[in-house]
Amino acid sequence: MANIIVEAKDICLTYHDLSGETEAISHLSFAVQEGEFVAIVGPSGCGKTSVLSLIAGLMPPSSGEIRLSGNAPGYMLQRDHLLDWRTIEGNVLLGLQVKGLLSEQTHALALSLLDTYGLSAFANNYPRQLSGGMRQKVALIRTLAFSPDLLLLDEPFSSLDYQTRLRASDEIHDIIKNEKKTAILVTHDIAEAISMSDRILVFSARPATIKSEHIVTLTAEPHPIARRNAPEFKEYFDKIWKELDNGETKR
Repeated sequence: MANIIVEAKDICLTYHDLSGETEAISHLSFAVQEGEFVAIVGPSGCGKTSVLSLIAGLMPPSSGEIRLSGNAPGYMLQRDHLLDWRTIEGNVLLGLQVKGLLSEQTHALALSLLDTYGLSAFANNYPRQLSGGMRQKVALIRTLAFSPDLLLLDEPFSSLDYQTRLRASDEIHDIIKNEKKTAILVTHDIAEAISMSDRILVFSARPATIKSEHIVTLTAEPHPIARRNAPEFKEYFDKIWKELDNGETKR
């Protein structure tokens, strides 16, 4: 049986401001096993990103507990946040430098990742010289350079055009699986969730609870673009769409 990398137990989160209290998450429990790729979908503003922030330790839950196993999670945001005045190599190494973790070993790992995933030829280029999909690959490699056991992906393809988004999701999914990482993806895109994940958690409207869970089994090659053509794909899509559109969202 695989090890559990992250476990959320009866998590609640309430925001406090001048207007009062807002309950964002209510008694949420789930676990993610080592090597698993889990997607989270739900209505806008339901607390999906807040869950990633809790797992990353950026804020504490109001109640409940989050247990993590292994190295600290790596967090990949909607934007790549590459610095235009630093080379690709410089951007990949920046986080290691800031945290005082840059060494011969971590430097070699970063260069190896750039080489393995076809970016070593661009190491001395600048972000403006790369396509959107390539920039996202750089952002992922920057995260992988920390050797995290768990990757938190917060809508990492939302800023890309549709064609680039498909290609980037395919490449980044393959990198994550090749590196044997565990991943949690937050996305508004149902098709993206089905094509990339092993399991999907459907959140309710705020305050977030788990409305349903789907184990994704598709008869297709294990790559997101190919999985979109699986005969079972539409069935998953229609079922999740109805769950999300059951009076909770405005499309």
